[in-house]
Amino acid sequence: MPENETATNVRTGEQVSTEVPTADEAYVAALLSEREGYARYSNADRLADVDAELKRLGVTVPGGRETAAESKPRRTARSK
Repeated sequence: MPENETATNVRTGEQVSTEVPTADEAYVAALLSEREGYARYSNADRLADVDAELKRLGVTVPGGRETAAESKPRRTARSK
């Protein structure tokens, strides 16, 4: 769960409360971003490594178990 951090707005003097992710949440977000890149560029070995780390952390991969081959963008013919 994110932690709340309070700060004072220098310009207005207003107290502002901001949610700051915990270290674990930031790590999971980074892994999911890394996973997206590996899936996009069909790097199945690294994708499996990231999936294993996410599983170890108890995170379910969004959209089920997608492999790099399944997520590879398809090319279509262009018309002139």
